Amino acid sequence: MEVNDELQLIREAREKIVNMEIEKKKIYDELVAKIKPNGRLDSSMWDYVVNGVNCYFYDIDALLKNRRKNLDEDYH
Repeated sequence: MEVNDELQLIREAREKIVNMEIEKKKIYDELVAKIKPNGRLDSSMWDYVVNGVNCYFYDIDALLKNRRKNLDEDYH
């Protein structure tokens, strides 16, 4: 394979990855619009959804439960 062909493949791969990143951000923004997370929840969701840090799922679970509990108490 010629160097120019290899460089073109590298450029195409880079473009695909950039497009994937844009799509990931769009998906995340849609999630945020639905959940409306606070700072810590937003940060944990980003790390879990976008960065793939699986252990953050348990933090997200606790943050959601505590947030809902606090909101429920406001209505009583």
